Amino acid sequence: MKLLGIPVPTPFSIVEALLDRDRRNVWSCPGRLHIEVHGVHGPRGARVAQRVEKRLAEQPGVLWAKVNAPSSRVIVAVDDHARQSQLIKVVEKAEAEPDTEEERIAEDELHHPADGATGTRLLPTLAVDAFGLVLSAINKISPWAPLPAEVAGLLSAIDMHPKLKARLGQYLHGHERADSATSMMMAVAHGLAARSESTMLDAAQRVQQWREAKAHKDAWCEVEAELIKGPEDAGADPVVTERPRPLPDGPAERYAHRALVTGAAAGAVALPFAGPRRAAGLALASLPKAVGVGRASFAAQLGRVLARRGALVMDRSALRLLDSVDVLVLDATSLSSGRWLLSDLVPLPGNEPSDLVERAFELFDPTEPQTARHNDDWSLGPIDELEIEGRKGTRQLKKLEDRELVLGLTHGDHLEAVLAVDKEPSPAVHAITSAANETGLRLVTARENLVGTIRQLQGEDHVVMVVSADRKALGTADFGVGVHDDGTAPPWGAHVLVGSDSDAIVLLIEAIQAARLVNRDGIRFAQAASGIGAVGALNSRRASPAESSLRAVNGGAALAFADGVWRARQLRGKSETPDSAQPWHLMPADMVVKMVRSDMDGLKSDEVKRRRRGTSIRDGVPETSLGSAFLSELANPLTPVLAGGAALSAAVGSPADAALVAGITSVSALIGAVQQVRTERSLAELLSRSAVRTTALRDGKSTRINADELVPGDVVTLKAGDVVPADCRLLEGPGLEVDESSLTGESLPVTKEPAPVVAELAERTSMLYEGTTIAAGRAKAVVVAVGDATEVGRSMAAAHKNTPVTGVEARLAELTRHALPVAIGSAAAVSGAGLLHGVPMRESLGAAVNLAVASVPEGLPFLVNAAQLAAARRLADKGALVRNPRTIEALGRVDVLCFDKTGTLTEGKLSVSRVDSLGNSPDDVLTAALRATPHADNPKDLAHQTDRAVLEGARKAQVEINGWKKVSALPFEPSRGYHAAVGKSGQKLVLSVKGAPEIILPRCRNRRGMLKRAEKLAAAGHRVLAVAERTVDETDVTDENVRDLKLLGFVALSDPVRDSAPPAAAALREAGVQIVMITGDHPATGEAIASRVNGSSESTVVTGADIDELGEDELAELLPDVDVIARCSPAQKVRIIEAYRRMGRVVAMTGDGANDAPAIRLADVGIALGQRGTPAARAAADLVVTDDRLETIIAALIEGRAMWASVREALGILLGGNAGEIAFSVLGSVLTGRSPLGARQLLLVNLLTDLAPALAIALSRPDSEAVPDLLREGPSASLGAALGRDITARAVTTTLGASAAWTAARFTGRARRASTVALAALVATQLGQTMVTGGTDRTVLTAGLGSAAILGGVIQTPGVSQFFGCTPLGPIGWGIALSSAAAANLASPIVSKLLPSE
Repeated sequence: MKLLGIPVPTPFSIVEALLDRDRRNVWSCPGRLHIEVHGVHGPRGARVAQRVEKRLAEQPGVLWAKVNAPSSRVIVAVDDHARQSQLIKVVEKAEAEPDTEEERIAEDELHHPADGATGTRLLPTLAVDAFGLVLSAINKISPWAPLPAEVAGLLSAIDMHPKLKARLGQYLHGHERADSATSMMMAVAHGLAARSESTMLDAAQRVQQWREAKAHKDAWCEVEAELIKGPEDAGADPVVTERPRPLPDGPAERYAHRALVTGAAAGAVALPFAGPRRAAGLALASLPKAVGVGRASFAAQLGRVLARRGALVMDRSALRLLDSVDVLVLDATSLSSGRWLLSDLVPLPGNEPSDLVERAFELFDPTEPQTARHNDDWSLGPIDELEIEGRKGTRQLKKLEDRELVLGLTHGDHLEAVLAVDKEPSPAVHAITSAANETGLRLVTARENLVGTIRQLQGEDHVVMVVSADRKALGTADFGVGVHDDGTAPPWGAHVLVGSDSDAIVLLIEAIQAARLVNRDGIRFAQAASGIGAVGALNSRRASPAESSLRAVNGGAALAFADGVWRARQLRGKSETPDSAQPWHLMPADMVVKMVRSDMDGLKSDEVKRRRRGTSIRDGVPETSLGSAFLSELANPLTPVLAGGAALSAAVGSPADAALVAGITSVSALIGAVQQVRTERSLAELLSRSAVRTTALRDGKSTRINADELVPGDVVTLKAGDVVPADCRLLEGPGLEVDESSLTGESLPVTKEPAPVVAELAERTSMLYEGTTIAAGRAKAVVVAVGDATEVGRSMAAAHKNTPVTGVEARLAELTRHALPVAIGSAAAVSGAGLLHGVPMRESLGAAVNLAVASVPEGLPFLVNAAQLAAARRLADKGALVRNPRTIEALGRVDVLCFDKTGTLTEGKLSVSRVDSLGNSPDDVLTAALRATPHADNPKDLAHQTDRAVLEGARKAQVEINGWKKVSALPFEPSRGYHAAVGKSGQKLVLSVKGAPEIILPRCRNRRGMLKRAEKLAAAGHRVLAVAERTVDETDVTDENVRDLKLLGFVALSDPVRDSAPPAAAALREAGVQIVMITGDHPATGEAIASRVNGSSESTVVTGADIDELGEDELAELLPDVDVIARCSPAQKVRIIEAYRRMGRVVAMTGDGANDAPAIRLADVGIALGQRGTPAARAAADLVVTDDRLETIIAALIEGRAMWASVREALGILLGGNAGEIAFSVLGSVLTGRSPLGARQLLLVNLLTDLAPALAIALSRPDSEAVPDLLREGPSASLGAALGRDITARAVTTTLGASAAWTAARFTGRARRASTVALAALVATQLGQTMVTGGTDRTVLTAGLGSAAILGGVIQTPGVSQFFGCTPLGPIGWGIALSSAAAANLASPIVSKLLPSE
């Protein structure tokens, strides 16, 4: 444009100038240049790339040049003779302009990580934002604004309308240019309208995007040298990226469309009634700004998170699509490890597995298992390639027919064993699959035709993420995650390059769910902002209602911005530790040592430090900060309602009311947070006191260290009584027995030996597992897994998933669902009554909003939290630590209690339970058993549990060895299976033997029928010892001498039931709680224990195998009548808990072992025993019983039931009072058009009647201390029809008292005085009901009288009285209020009788 021949810039020309950017970005590092190049994407792209490379290669100083088409860069390797400016000119001459407008836009909006912010329009946009803020400040102090807010709002509407934004993008040649242009124009428009909120928010977004761009540049500079080592790593052809169908709209897009249409319609409808400016304000209130802002802030922050991890984001726009991704395609070829594992061995009859395993591993090649290998006379290879004579192993092959590859092991020409070989699973695949399943993605694994698979999915309206090294597949995908190993060319064309970092892939998958949550939150923020903005526009006193609307819209967008940043920061991308792929139990011990790169003398200190870097160290109880605990306490269904109400109060001009609501809510959350932090610290102290110590060989010396300092490859030594500190492969273990009850539930010690074994977890005798205990002998073992990689660690990882929603959330949600319609209905009634009486809309709407806010029971979370905290403190005094006070509420609803037998119902140690004698007295059998037991003054000094049990049993039976003196002994060894001793009894030498029946009976003369007798005892769950004697002539005892014995009988050992178990079970049954014993022991053992615990011989017993055979419906029919579930695995425990919860039952799971942790976590209430419990069980539990007494568990259940009784009374006061306030306000509005009480007066009522009096009721224990009375309480009994009747009676009483006082006061004074009298009567009526309920409880009386005194002070104090809309009262006014309240309370029993009983 020219004026008098002089060029004059127009607004559009200024914007065009600001939108233009340098199209020649160059990044350099020593010896290399990355120069932006154009025209390499289209059909001519390959020719253009060749021309550019050729021209550059001809230049002096250029070593090589390669065009990387996906990033629009040419990478040039140079020496000191090259001139950068000359090379740029060569590129300019050799390149070509894009063939199409779409290609040009794609090049313009493709931002290479190396460009940072220089390749964007962020700095010009920020400059215009700053100019807009200055303009706004100037116009705010000027007498008038040059531009109405409606015009600025119209620009915002254009920016958020998808079709209008697309049209603008076409006009300005690109979406990014359109986005920057609208931001600049809005900044100027809002500045001219004297508004700054939108511009400040836009500036915050641009600053965040600038920081994102800088992070990407830093990441590129870090990895460029490693990423591109030569021309083969640099060059890449263009990738076709067209979709078969356009991207489908997601929830955010659909909501934005609906909101804009609804806003336009609402504005059009309101136009004839409210006028053009209010109608415009109402339309602008619908702007869905929060949705877009939340998504953008999340993507920008996610970009920074990825950059800090070293991932390269090659296309930032892809991060904005994550919320729409619903399918994950894995390229199995790119993610395969390429190695094989020898995973199982089945020997032919007559062969010893341990001998064959060593030969197999010597011959096995993990890279080429199909190739037959030979060593001496031994061969390993595919069976059809081996020369085999005789047995073909047909039966053994059937056992392995479902394995990927089966090999044969031959000695000479005879087949000795068949072996299963499986592909070694990639840790990345395991982590990605787990993350995808948790996110709810459809998972597709493909090996061939990836591009076709992706196109087909896109054609079905799916948005596809691909993890691959295939450039074409990555370019075809909507979101391509490129993987590559070090030393291989990067898959250029991927949207994000992660290398071999599987954690980054997991983070991206987690980000999908986080992006969905950001969308959900953004929609909710936008909805709330629209409601608040609409109310503000209709109720605004300002000349421009649009200002109120836009303030609310920008407020919602600011919350969405913070939410997006917060959710991105929470992403950790921590890979779930995969199952151990290596079959350590199957390998020879020396091979295991070699595999973990260690030796028999342990590791060097320097090597330990190196291995500890990056090792996952598990913490039993994660530290919780006060801030995070405060936020978790706010995460209840009433908080959004109260926050929205507070915002509405502020919107209608009542900021003090909003502050009161926010204050009450915050105090409630703070109290709960303090309790949670204190409890977590107590638990952390408990865990630190029980930290496991162990002896490790470091630098060839024995060193005592904490278990969490171990690394794979450490060699540890253990003795009887030691806790195994990690998963270990046994190297040496003479006479070793291990108590594995914490892992498998089996209470009897298990014999261990170093020989390789082919077995399942519970029978792997060559392995020691974390958390188990050495019962006898000594061990030397090498650590193969620590932290989350151990069996216990994986149980803990499972325990942290599928956390159930606690009962308090469900109850608060239910109360919220009932409270919201009441609040909205009362507001509508008040507003409608005001309009019918001719009250102005603004005043009617303000009164309606205030009543709606005041009618929400803001004291409800505080009341429930306080009641739970009081119960938690009482439980702490009794030895039970409650991690989360909300557990108390769930305890009150428990109707199924699942026990793990070992150490819970039983003592967790062996004792003599029965002596089966053969014609002799039981004492004779015990005497002989005692003689065959090592001498000890204290049973605890004995190494073997069986010896300790026999000694304790003999002392309990007062049995002596009767003058027998030991001469010699043959001590017990697992390989021997018995203990023998020769002693002098008078003039005779007597050989006494005790041991396993299958070892002793063949050496006895009188053995006929005895084996079945022993098996019958064993079937009942006992460990059986055979006891025999004979006279001998020699003093020395050898294995050859132990023969020709006389069997005296059997000693049966068992794990005894705790004395406290039967009365505890009786109390639980009295409370209507079903008791289910879950154990890994024999069914007969479980039945016997259940009979002793329940006092009944009839028990329903099933096994884990029975459970597996049942479908879900059959299981649901069985479980209500089950008493014992035996031989139950951890996975079966989880299924049982899930089945009970599907049936609507509230389940508590009690246990102490690592095998209990997943079920403990999944249950509604998880209870761990603190002294005996493993870290896994304690970390998973909601309640930790520090004294391991079942009586404490019963006390916890009683506290839960008692809390419901207390809360029932408090809820009656709280909800009944609120209902009375609502009824009175609606009644007054119907009669006069205006609510008798203002918002502050209603909030004052809630403060005086909800906080102290209702809280005193909630904290008090019910009058009856009898356990049966307390146990009959619960949600059904306490919060059923009786609560409804109570609320109705209180509401009617409150309404009568307030209405009577208000009616009388209207005839004797002014409206403000009548309102004050009604306020006093309302509070007095509610306080009177509270004190009647509390009776003589001093706390309740003090709270009631204190609240009354505060009310009197508020009303009678000038200034304070006016703040609450009151006026000081005289004797007549107080007389009316108190007499009305007294009359209403006297009428309360009559009202209750008139209500229906059901």
